[in-house]
Amino acid sequence: MSGFAFPTKTFHGYDGAELYYVDIGSGQPMIYVCGFGSTIESQAPFIEAMQTSGRIIVFDQRAFGMTPAAGEMGVHQSARDVRALMDFLGLNDVVLYGYSMGAAVVFSYVSQFGTDRLSKIILGDMSPKLINEDGWTLGLYKGCYTREMYEEDLELLGTDYKRFALRVAEGLLFPDSDSMVCRPLGTEEEMRARILDRRHDLIAQTLIQGMVDITEEHMAANYHYWSTMAGADFRGVLPQIDVPVMILYADPGSGYHPATAAYMKEQIPNAALMPVYGCTHMAASENPMQWRGCVAAFAYR
Repeated sequence: MSGFAFPTKTFHGYDGAELYYVDIGSGQPMIYVCGFGSTIESQAPFIEAMQTSGRIIVFDQRAFGMTPAAGEMGVHQSARDVRALMDFLGLNDVVLYGYSMGAAVVFSYVSQFGTDRLSKIILGDMSPKLINEDGWTLGLYKGCYTREMYEEDLELLGTDYKRFALRVAEGLLFPDSDSMVCRPLGTEEEMRARILDRRHDLIAQTLIQGMVDITEEHMAANYHYWSTMAGADFRGVLPQIDVPVMILYADPGSGYHPATAAYMKEQIPNAALMPVYGCTHMAASENPMQWRGCVAAFAYR
């Protein structure tokens, strides 16, 4: 048994790497792919809620939680690990749910494997392209994340990880993320202070802790997750999704504008919008009852 009440098991990726997962509940299987830095443990309340409605499967991506860093890392490898997990468990007709970076893993899964063995997809508050350039304005931080900022982030990931992480946290916690992150970074102490001066609830504190207070191994791995996620352009994948899709998003949002969700609905043949109002990118924590209810109703009905 794990320390958070779930029996954990292991499976192996196609390259032999060992990954930890939980598989609880019964009936319709849903694989939930966590966001940037999230783990089985951090998602325990969501997992507990879902097991009463159906079967919920969650794995710690490489270098996250209990799974060690091994082999290739990033959203494309995580997509292959989803497929390996499905093979290992003999799953078909899977509901594949990705939240934030997890949705980028879903996009990559479709680009590599199509919708084979999927029955439905849930996309949680994400854009198919994070860098805003060449007329595209529906990416990260409500359109203000430029290629120059992306290149700066890649440098910070290797030299000053905590300031990178605090900029991400700042951009996800406030509806005016477009003005919050487009300013000089400041010192680590200044960045913490200006976040907590505006928002000192447990959600903000937990996000900062989860983003900043991590191991050196995890910091190094996050370079690969960020570069493969933020550097990708999955817009061409959207029309290829031929199973029912729920686009679950925050309104007014913070990381992404609600117009991003509307764009994805136009591109995906069979998609429905599901807004969670009055929330930032942290909607799954800010309004957990509605967020979880939407997921359960779509996945298990």
